[in-house]
Amino acid sequence: MSEKQWLTEKQMEALAECLKEVVSDNYTLQLSTGVDEGENMGGSIINADVTDRTKTDQPVTNFILKCSPPSGILRSMVPIRNMYNIEIYLYSTVFSEFTRIQKEKNILNPFKPYPHFYKSLNDDGEEMLVLENVKQLGYKHQNRQQPLDYVYVSLIVKQYAKLHALSYAIRDQKPELFECFEKNMRNHFFADFNFGGLAVNIGHRTLNALKALDPVKDVLVYDQFSYFAENPTQVVQNLIQSTSRNKVISHIDCGILNLLFKHEDASITPSDAILLDWQHARMESPAVDLVTFVFSAGDKSTIENFGDLVLEYYRCLCSFLKELGSDPEKILPYAVLQQELKTYGILGLFMANVLIYSYETQTLPDVLHDESHKEGFSYLYELKDRKDHDRRVRDAICHFNKLGYNFH
Repeated sequence: MSEKQWLTEKQMEALAECLKEVVSDNYTLQLSTGVDEGENMGGSIINADVTDRTKTDQPVTNFILKCSPPSGILRSMVPIRNMYNIEIYLYSTVFSEFTRIQKEKNILNPFKPYPHFYKSLNDDGEEMLVLENVKQLGYKHQNRQQPLDYVYVSLIVKQYAKLHALSYAIRDQKPELFECFEKNMRNHFFADFNFGGLAVNIGHRTLNALKALDPVKDVLVYDQFSYFAENPTQVVQNLIQSTSRNKVISHIDCGILNLLFKHEDASITPSDAILLDWQHARMESPAVDLVTFVFSAGDKSTIENFGDLVLEYYRCLCSFLKELGSDPEKILPYAVLQQELKTYGILGLFMANVLIYSYETQTLPDVLHDESHKEGFSYLYELKDRKDHDRRVRDAICHFNKLGYNFH
């Protein structure tokens, strides 16, 4: 397949300009698919392997190209433009400021849980990011259908603690910069419910989560969750539009498919992780990333130890904030974090239900190229086997209720 079949003319021009700066102007380019069919719903992922012909050993540099979906119908159903604006802004601006403040504070081991960013194209309908291919550094996906144990989950919880600490440190020490972040991240994925596919998908996944509960055996939690299941758009909108002072730049789409783990010397214990896919990112309570990730990715035993994970999160947050020169007790007292979990945790539980639905799907639909949206939104597929989905969702909802968190 030729390069022009993979990329538009403008995307090819932007890539060529990038490669001239990073590699040389004399290279060979090999493009190939970067993910398995249906494994990504937010864009086309392409491997770009570039050989520098100016050097004797002709080294190969590996890039990932993330391109906006070609389906015009999908773009009318889902806020694709907002998604790419947010992701490009994070990679091109926010993450650079995260690096800057760590240099200013002489952080010995800088925190960078995302691939290196090279270039972007932000033309409407032809959006593209050029990123480092971290899989070539030994980072790998885990099986999305296999829940993670405490060791894996605690590693990611600490990643989120450091990510959130960077937001809080900038808000504390560079308030004008933080205000710029807030301004430029207002038009996020969930900012506009006028996109038909958004509200319909929220309702579909939430009603499917309710089906995981038995109205007789689970009567108390069933009644609690029913109000949210019947009014999900209203509840989500009200909480997202809140004016909480404790919001941070949050990943939001904390799915197993958006995590890559690295293991040293064939160890079964992960040594590091990379967070991918920042298209759903927004300013949000730190509770949302915590609940979304743990309740969607953790096995039952890990979810039941959520309290211990919150403590690990908070200790890591406090430690990194101190390194960055801010006082964690003034920024986010532990009691305030607990209140954030109680109030905003439902947004995380909602996202967890959405993610579990995708985990338990045998073959994800090809929403990037499938034009069946003309007859019906192709996200609204039904599970062939609900058993594992219902078990995992029920465990998540019941433990959320046990913690005493609000459902609306």
